[in-house]
Amino acid sequence: MNWFEKILMRVYGWVTRRLISARYKQLGLKELRLQRPEGSWSYVTGGQGPALILVHGFGANKENWLAVAPRLMKTHTVYIPDLIGFGESDKPTQVSYTVSAQSERLIGFADALGISQFHVGGNSMGGYISGVLAGLYPERVLSAWMLNPAGVQGAEPSEVAKAFLEQGRLVLVPENYGQYQNIVQMCFSGEPPAMPGFMRKYFGWVNVMNRDLLKQVFYDFTNPEANPTLNDMVTKARARMLLVWGDQDRLVDVSGLQVLKQLNPAIQTQLLENTGHCPMVDRPKQVLEAYLAFQAAA
Repeated sequence: MNWFEKILMRVYGWVTRRLISARYKQLGLKELRLQRPEGSWSYVTGGQGPALILVHGFGANKENWLAVAPRLMKTHTVYIPDLIGFGESDKPTQVSYTVSAQSERLIGFADALGISQFHVGGNSMGGYISGVLAGLYPERVLSAWMLNPAGVQGAEPSEVAKAFLEQGRLVLVPENYGQYQNIVQMCFSGEPPAMPGFMRKYFGWVNVMNRDLLKQVFYDFTNPEANPTLNDMVTKARARMLLVWGDQDRLVDVSGLQVLKQLNPAIQTQLLENTGHCPMVDRPKQVLEAYLAFQAAA
């Protein structure tokens, strides 16, 4: 990337952040920062009622939850952080990114905000973290909402998993903008949600620039010797759990839904047709209906 392209991306970033900030304000979300030993967290919060922490996936950010946040804010005080290593939060390379380490950091995040108990929801890696939180911190987690979670042992390998296991390719770590576009396309059933071209280019540029850290995170949270399985966590957890999965997921195979259901029949499940890896973006109405029914039944 030459000097002109770098300047252009910084301009795109400046405009993007201001547009997103305006959107937060419109939705009633406050943009805040929290300083912790591992670095500075960027997060948004709003609403009223019991605390609900929403956790994004690998290579993603807190903006992934904006389609469902307004309705959730009517019944919950919503907290949506950029995990350390992602989005607008700090990106240290000297910390661990195993799911246990990331879960422990989220507990520290909650502690710093005075949140003693909370509901948690997460997508992909964030869904994995949500299940681990429920398993490791039963006294803190009131319910766990997992959308297309990673970390399921015994599920069929997905397209992405096969590329890694058979060829050693990290499909989700882009080396250029074209690869980033392919990742976005893979996350959805059909066309990705509309976004101004300059915003997508900016987010793509950020992922490409952070590719070395993304590799570190990927190896840390997928290492079977360093991470608990989601299987063990849902067996151990006492919290109520809702598992939502898109049937067209190319990143984490949908067979994981039945694997987890068999291990813990108390898990409530929802299979969404013609839906990809990010249901809260792809099918926000159906995702909300499933979650609100789950909480109403408590």
